[in-house]
This record gives sequence, structure tokens and C-alpha cells, in this order.
Amino acid sequence: PMLDAPMPYLCGVGRDHLPHCVGDIGDETVVVDLDRNVITAGPATPDLPPIPRRRRAKLEASLDDHAGQVFWSARGLTRERVRELQARRSAGHRGAEEELDGALEEADRIWEAKLGTYDDAFDLAGAPDADDGDLLDGEGADGEAVQQSQWDAVQEAFLRFYASVLKDYKRFLKAPEDEEGGGDGKDDGDKNGDSNKNGGGGRG
Repeated sequence: PMLDAPMPYLCGVGRDHLPHCVGDIGDETVVVDLDRNVITAGPATPDLPPIPRRRRAKLEASLDDHAGQVFWSARGLTRERVRELQARRSAGHRGAEEELDGALEEADRIWEAKLGTYDDAFDLAGAPDADDGDLLDGEGADGEAVQQSQWDAVQEAFLRFYASVLKDYKRFLKAPEDEEGGGDGKDDGDKNGDSNKNGGGGRG
């Protein structure tokens, strides 16, 4: 069964197991289909706040540099070709809508065929005993400097994005109020400490 938690969480589900989990997915769950590049929000999912413009632009630029063509090349298309078809449709060219739909449908068929040949555990990391030195910046097994791999660069782009977005989260936390005094725990502790200190002066 799917988890019920009072805070956001990520849960990876294999495609073979997803049909068995659908009935347990909550109304506030956002499902991201990585194979088909589709995001589905539950009926009770609150509206998500917009991503800060500058941080989003920086993330998109980094992803474009390291993996810009991966999605379309895996589907037998190029990003430029898709943009060309989209521009033709926007300009109102006759048959452009059908041409774009046909290209995207063919791309989906190509990707579906490729999915059947991929192993369930898509290998983006080395085995524990691997001596390859091309996964991270640093030194390889032979002591020579190696460059960061493409996928490590993508992971780093997301890591930097999340760190920049969440670094100030403490500013938005509210301390629980004391039921009697109405202050937070820190103030009450100080008050108690002062009263104990003053009251303790009468003891020998």
C-alpha cells in the first residue's frame, strides 16, 4: 500500500507495480510518469506555487546543456524539428496540427518499443566494486583527473536547485504557542528559568 504521511515525500514505483497501487494513491498525490513525460495531479492537490523565475531559468539552462536532446533523440526526433512543427501550427499553416500530432504519436511508438528492451533497473550508477572513474569529478582508479559524467551533471543541477530553494525554510517555520502563556517554548523556558533562579534564593 501507498504511504500516508503528514509531509511531502517521494516514492518510486515500477511500471509493473503501478496498476496495483492506483487504488491506494491519495487524492493529493502527484504522479510523475518518467517514461512518458506526463504529470498527473490528484483531484485534491492544492495549487503549486510558481517556481522562482531566476532559479527556474538557471535549472533549465543547466539541464539543456547536459541533457537537452536526450528526450527527443530517444524518440527519433530532434528538439529543433518539434519546435519547427509547433511554430507552423501556431502560424496556422494548413495540416500543421495533423503533422505535429503524427510526429508525436510516432515518437511515442518508438519510445514504447524501446521501453521493452530496457532493464527495470536503469543503470545510472556504478556497481559497488566498479573501478570506473568517470562518474564524479575527481580522480579515477589510475589517479588521473576525470570529468563529471552527463548524468552526474544533471543530478548536480537538481541538487543545486533544491538547495537554493529550500535553504531559507527556517524563516517560514512557526513555533507552537504555549496553551497558557501564549508564548513559544523558548520564552517560557527563559521565564521558568528566571523564576526558578529567583525562587531558589530562599533556600539554604
